[in-house]
Amino acid sequence: MRTLAWVLSLPPLLAAVAFLAVLATTPATPTGLAYGVAVLLLAAAGTLARREARRRLALAAVALLALTVGLRVGLAAGGRHLRLGTALDSTSRWIDRVLDEEDLAVNGARALAWTGFVRDPDVPGLAAVMRGAYGRMRAAEGATPSPVVATYAGLEAPGESDTVEIGDVAGSEGVLVFLHGYAGSFTLPCWVVSRAAAEAGFATVCPATRWVGDWWSADGEATLRGTVADLRRRGARRLVLAGLSNGGIGASLLAPRLRGAFDGLIVLSGASPSAAPPSVPVLAIQGAHDAQIPAEVVRAYAARVGGRYLSLDAGHFALLVREDQASPAITAFLSARRGEARELDRSARREPTP
Repeated sequence: MRTLAWVLSLPPLLAAVAFLAVLATTPATPTGLAYGVAVLLLAAAGTLARREARRRLALAAVALLALTVGLRVGLAAGGRHLRLGTALDSTSRWIDRVLDEEDLAVNGARALAWTGFVRDPDVPGLAAVMRGAYGRMRAAEGATPSPVVATYAGLEAPGESDTVEIGDVAGSEGVLVFLHGYAGSFTLPCWVVSRAAAEAGFATVCPATRWVGDWWSADGEATLRGTVADLRRRGARRLVLAGLSNGGIGASLLAPRLRGAFDGLIVLSGASPSAAPPSVPVLAIQGAHDAQIPAEVVRAYAARVGGRYLSLDAGHFALLVREDQASPAITAFLSARRGEARELDRSARREPTP
């Protein structure tokens, strides 16, 4: 009987060892490492013959899990300049704090490289690029919450979706509204574009919809409309819409539907070939070697709507792997929108009253 119990405990033990090996070679965040050790302890407890030893090891694992969850929930409520909340609650949900986004994203990128599920020239080096970006975000913000778990749990809905907010909405020159892409809402891309926006005096707000990033759906459009209404109510002076990948497709489709709401449109690694002109200035940034959304699709969109097209030597993940080129372009575009708005304000003040 003991032999059978030991044999049955081998699969979870081997899975735990494999999990730790993955974390050890990434390397893992302290949160990921703590969870990995706890899983290993639980699996190892099943291999012990003595009942008292099993109980003690299992208790140690549970205690480590509880301590890790408690620390994350307490420390990752928000960053130094970053806030995550919903329309119903200005603070982040506990489920947004229990995991470190870096562990999920970086190991997800490694899985893409191993399996070949996504064939794109950026994929082989994506995990390393992500690790560097997460390191910079951690240095700037400390422990941060993430909407990714809530996204996959199906909790994102109009009026209840997570929204990452970076900067002073009412006190800034404007707000960049950023729509995430396929695979769900992650804090890192929002933070990356927020750094470029901040250089132009803009705050950044990143709402969330379903993990597939179908912003053109009824729920996606309702979420964006709710976000715009909330920003107007809070005193946002001007808005620019941006979207990444599926978010770029959604932004190109929704900007014409919300005509008059935005002063500009930025599409990153994606745009719809059937989108109507948005009647505002457009910046399109695209990897020349994008294997997911062909560059010619976005280039043709930019030409059709009279926008500026920036081609980067990258694939689908150009925003991350060519951040040093994408970010200045975003900053320059937003600065130009700010300057245009100021000139309009001055012209309006100069006009004589009839």
